[in-house]
Amino acid sequence: MSNVTRTKLRISTRSLLFAMALFALGVGPVVAASLQDGPYVIRSADGKLTARWIESDADSPRVRERDVKVGDVVTVAAVGTLPAFEVKLRGPAKPAADEIEVTARAPLFVMADTHGEYEIAATLLQRHGVIDERLRWSFGKGQLAVLGDVFDRGPNQTELLWLLYKLEAEAARAGGGVHLAVGNHESMVLTGDNRYLNPKYPHVASLLGADNYTSLWNEQSLLGQWLRSKAAMFRIGKYLCLHGGVSPELLDRGLTLATVNRTVRAALSERSTPSEQTQFVMGENGPLWYRGYFEAVARNAGIPLAQSADIDRIHERFGVAAILVGHTRVPAVTALYDGRVIAVQVYPHRDQRTHAPVMEALLVEKGQMFRVRADGSREMLLRP
Repeated sequence: MSNVTRTKLRISTRSLLFAMALFALGVGPVVAASLQDGPYVIRSADGKLTARWIESDADSPRVRERDVKVGDVVTVAAVGTLPAFEVKLRGPAKPAADEIEVTARAPLFVMADTHGEYEIAATLLQRHGVIDERLRWSFGKGQLAVLGDVFDRGPNQTELLWLLYKLEAEAARAGGGVHLAVGNHESMVLTGDNRYLNPKYPHVASLLGADNYTSLWNEQSLLGQWLRSKAAMFRIGKYLCLHGGVSPELLDRGLTLATVNRTVRAALSERSTPSEQTQFVMGENGPLWYRGYFEAVARNAGIPLAQSADIDRIHERFGVAAILVGHTRVPAVTALYDGRVIAVQVYPHRDQRTHAPVMEALLVEKGQMFRVRADGSREMLLRP
């Protein structure tokens, strides 16, 4: 048996096992035949960038790779009804801003916890004019804030991250902005906790010859470095954006946005040395995990419910009118604490009967707040 034949047999065997695992999870037996992912753009020790894709044909997945450089364009494959799109590669990202000043007229679109559900998230963005049918930025000087947890559970997190990477550049050229907050699932994947990955991704890592999935997102990978540049908390206009929430303990420690964001970036570094402050910021009362704004969740977790006075302190400390959070699921975008906290995380899924996409986001436009839905509808939430 030739080496080529042995390689094809190994890949085909892995693909069969992968398909069996997906079938056991109810995903279906045909996924392996259409497996695709990438590109993963990683810098080698000699400084060269290589882009690698997983593609499939009727028999088995195959790896395609290409040497690339900053300024080159790579293609992200079509998924379902969404078209393929091209992305221009940029150099290393600088640390994201802690505070973003915007005009009162600029609309703000806020979504959270997309969890690899690329088709649903893109549909939501399309139906509210943030992107067009070809996945191009169409929100002008508007601002898009994504409150973390792009990773895990769903089958298309790579495409989602490339889309946000692309939109970030397009929005900047139009005078708008795209801002991604680090969530607990970004932290988990970047530091080696892969327990919530869709079964597709360990299979991808195996096909690419990686020791583990996290190594595809290390500091030498283009998107891995880009993600590590992001903020965990940022103020955009008069809104504080983050994944989990600000706990009273964070306030008592006197931590600023800049301090929190430096601490999170250090924790996500592969050369980090944990400190007591790092353990707090990355822990259950830190901004990636805190759930103290939700009565039932706080009670079940045995943590104190944040009081109205705590919310007042947060507003005063950070100079904001509302705190926008994801992380904790709600049935609809919900105003808490008399509208001083807005819970945005309506988990993306498909209606069991119609298979229609279900997801919500927050839109702030012309001085009013709306909950907006993947079917294109909107409903006034409250006046900010």
